[in-house]
Amino acid sequence: MDTGSSVSKGCFAYKGKKKRVNPADYFKACEHPVSGASRQSTCDQTWEEIDQEIQILRADLNSKIFDDLLAFTSSCHEKFSLDHDQDHKESFVTEIPTAALVTGVNTPDHGVMFSTLVELLHERVSPLVAILRSKDCNKVKNVLTKTLGQLLQNPDMFTDEEDDLITNTKNLPCTLSTLSAWYNNKYKQPHSPSKKRKSVSTSEHQRYPPIVIVFEDLESWVPQILQDFITICSNYIHHLPIVFVFGIATSVAAVHRLLPNTVSSLLCMEKFQAPPSTEYLTLVINQIIMTSKFPFKLGSKVFQLLLDIFLYHDFSVLNFIKGLQFCILDHFFSFPCSRILCHHEDLPQTIKGMKHHDIESVRMSPSFMRYVESSPPKEQIALLENDDYTKKVIEEFMSQINNYHELFFPVLRCLHCLVSKLPKHPLGKQLREVYSMTLGSFVCETEQYKDAIELLKMMSKDELTELMKTSVQELGQDIHNDLQDIPPDLESLLQRFDTLHEIPEEEEDTDSQEESTLHLEKTDLHNLRKKLMEAGKKSKKLSPYEKLRLEVVDYYDNLFRKYLSCPKSFPLHEVFYYDSAADVKRQLNSSPRSAVQTALATPHHYLQCKCCEMEPGIISSMMPDLCIVYKLHLECTQLINLFDWLQAFVTVVTSEQEEEEGKKKTVEKVLQARFIRAVSELQFLGFIKPTKRKTDHVARLTWGGC
Repeated sequence: MDTGSSVSKGCFAYKGKKKRVNPADYFKACEHPVSGASRQSTCDQTWEEIDQEIQILRADLNSKIFDDLLAFTSSCHEKFSLDHDQDHKESFVTEIPTAALVTGVNTPDHGVMFSTLVELLHERVSPLVAILRSKDCNKVKNVLTKTLGQLLQNPDMFTDEEDDLITNTKNLPCTLSTLSAWYNNKYKQPHSPSKKRKSVSTSEHQRYPPIVIVFEDLESWVPQILQDFITICSNYIHHLPIVFVFGIATSVAAVHRLLPNTVSSLLCMEKFQAPPSTEYLTLVINQIIMTSKFPFKLGSKVFQLLLDIFLYHDFSVLNFIKGLQFCILDHFFSFPCSRILCHHEDLPQTIKGMKHHDIESVRMSPSFMRYVESSPPKEQIALLENDDYTKKVIEEFMSQINNYHELFFPVLRCLHCLVSKLPKHPLGKQLREVYSMTLGSFVCETEQYKDAIELLKMMSKDELTELMKTSVQELGQDIHNDLQDIPPDLESLLQRFDTLHEIPEEEEDTDSQEESTLHLEKTDLHNLRKKLMEAGKKSKKLSPYEKLRLEVVDYYDNLFRKYLSCPKSFPLHEVFYYDSAADVKRQLNSSPRSAVQTALATPHHYLQCKCCEMEPGIISSMMPDLCIVYKLHLECTQLINLFDWLQAFVTVVTSEQEEEEGKKKTVEKVLQARFIRAVSELQFLGFIKPTKRKTDHVARLTWGGC
């Protein structure tokens, strides 16, 4: 049997229509369709509000990134002229203006970033913009074709009389001479010799649109193709106002690695640095997640999982936002109590519209059940049987959590101001690290918090007062009524630091009697050392600054213990916080190899058919052929004999079939064809490969199964 080729190498095109999934169909399949419809509307409204805020953040960030770059591309050819006479030689540019845009290594976000850049270039700079990608430009001819195709096929560039040029661009030669001739016909103003001087003075004020060519992924380009294209463009710099934009993921040194000095000398580069993706992520977390504006929140496990995916996988903020969107959708779909998740002002109306099945779903939530178990017997009966009383309790709990969010986040930022610059950063450098700790447990009982408090008790006067001023600024003026007294209290403490020099220091009193008792007592070395340390602490008098420092730290400690309680301690916190980390990990951070091995070893896991449901290790003829072949290959060594493998396959498949003697040869041919197809599919999946070490053998490539 020939195993050198594989049936799976064939490609088959699917020309059917792509099936679109409607989320409403899933919500309608809930136990209570009315509740599912309301949950879907609440889910859509929640995501629309969050997405709108994200779009505002993205627009602000893009303006910071692209404003300078747009100004560069629009001003670098201000003196360009199409009149190539002696009077305009001074306006000739000898080098190609090039903007080196360093974007960072978050490659999944580059597509959106450059599409936004191209739109802004079209709107503010020039309609002549082309974007080139390395995968489409494996030859210089392809580069020229892509460039001219995007420039000449732009419908905004042509009037009704020029429509014939659009249709005939395929017949035009793909050279910059063609582009130069078209550009001259399009923008050069005709003038008579009698009015030459007047036209010259007029042309000096005419602005010609630059031709902007964007290279999205410069590091992926073939060096020779890039060098040839730049050299060709440099020959037409006197005839065309060409501007390059290099998209660089690493550093500007990549340009010098790709281009020799003879080519790089043709460019006049200016560097533009895009903000790192971590800065964008910080904006999203601070203004979308860590705010009381939106009631939906991420639990500690899910929040940390999304952060880990960002920091250790792709650095993509877009993927982080997609993960947030999935969490919102799954929360409203899988948790019936999410129907009552709404803004604080809409809460009374939402509670009033609850049906009996909605109240029953709230009663089944774990935190509410714990509250019922801890309540007196009479109240337990009312909570479980009286719907009106339960509605009042639910409204109280929801209002309590909303009020908790309004107080929690300002105080959390105050804590971050104090601990972000401490040595060794016991609570982390970023605000999101402190927030992650508060989601999982009561932060004031952790060892990291206790270490931070001890470090604050050893700070100097200048450092402590500076941190206090920063925390007052962080609290701001527009804060909750319960926090209005905190800024005046901190201001009064700061004023006391300024008057410390007026307080006289107390003289230290020596306790001679205690020292004499220490000398007279007979004790061992360990106890003597312990007593001496205790006596030293008692005899040491605190200075006025040390007393005030302790008072300040105790004030902050009491403040944090009052407002930074763990959200898991509140009843009905599940309504606000989504913490199904296993579902998020399975959908966003899946393992393809594990999924394939699970499907082949236990097909019932995905097919959900009763015929394939059986104990592990058993090979049944009811399984798909690929699963049978896969399970048989797990029992083999490094080299698999194809004939023995075929015989084992036939034995399994025909074990529950009674065949007639006349059909035996036909059945064997069918089984052989089924076996060849299954082996080819297994080769395509990467579990086996052909080998020349032995005839009629294949080599096994993977070890260990599910």
